[in-house]
Amino acid sequence: MADYLWKASLMRRVFVLPKEIADRHLRLCSFIQLKVLLWVSRNSGVFDVEACAKAIGESVPDCQDALQYWVAVKVLHPSEESAAVVSDTKAMPTKTEAVEPPKLKRPKVEKPQMTQVIRRQKKDEEFGGLLTEVGARIGRPLSNGDAETLLYLYETVGIPAAVILMVVGYAAQADHLTMRYIEKVALDWSERGIMTMEAAEQHLCYLERCEQAVLRVQAVCQLPKPLTGAATMRTVEKWLCQWQVTDELLAQAYTICVEKIGKFDVRYMDRILENWHNQGADTVEKVSALSGKPKAGKQPTAENTEYENMVEQYVPIYKKKTR
Repeated sequence: MADYLWKASLMRRVFVLPKEIADRHLRLCSFIQLKVLLWVSRNSGVFDVEACAKAIGESVPDCQDALQYWVAVKVLHPSEESAAVVSDTKAMPTKTEAVEPPKLKRPKVEKPQMTQVIRRQKKDEEFGGLLTEVGARIGRPLSNGDAETLLYLYETVGIPAAVILMVVGYAAQADHLTMRYIEKVALDWSERGIMTMEAAEQHLCYLERCEQAVLRVQAVCQLPKPLTGAATMRTVEKWLCQWQVTDELLAQAYTICVEKIGKFDVRYMDRILENWHNQGADTVEKVSALSGKPKAGKQPTAENTEYENMVEQYVPIYKKKTR
């Protein structure tokens, strides 16, 4: 262990960074993201994307994307003056709407070479342990391509080793233990901001709830084919976990769905259950009470009744008996 000191003359002009950058984000952020943060800090928070790109030797789009990482993780945010300028140049919405935070854009796919893998493995014990553990879980030695993909996820994308191992465990449980599937899931998680063990555990619990909800719907409705698709899983999870739909209500909605369109359809079922949910009908008895209520619209009048009787008694001319 050795101690190092700054050159005294360099300390006359300095700028500071939050301690959190080194403690939390140094491993998570990419090389370009770190360079952009240093440049922005050096320039007192003023971000000129073209000047930044020229100074750090990166492209303008890459610098713009890198800045969005620090905004997304709430290290940086626009100043009040900048927000005012933006609000003046854009039309204000007529009502407040919930806006989902944008997904982080994937880093450009520039996978490292095997020489970089070997060099990183020697310098970084955590990465070396990741290679060993993934190889053990896959049950075979890692190929060069496998190792390069893991370094890409670990270094370029910035996914922690523990989270990558959780992805591998999920792939094993899903019986898709291939590096291509592991990479696909890991990149999806990174776009969703799932970059910590806590976030990964919450996401895995959600996926488990979705799978259990699908199995329950299949059993109650006695479906001949398994339900598939991410949208379907999210919908049935909403029915059973958020709306707390009972098996009896589920079966009744299924019966109505089949009577109306002749088959099970997730979207049609969703409209039925949403209508009941919005009206507070959470039991079969309450649903039956709803069906007994008169429908909104015009009530039958004497004229309407007389007209309907005339229609029912009408006999076409060709059916009338001629004398």
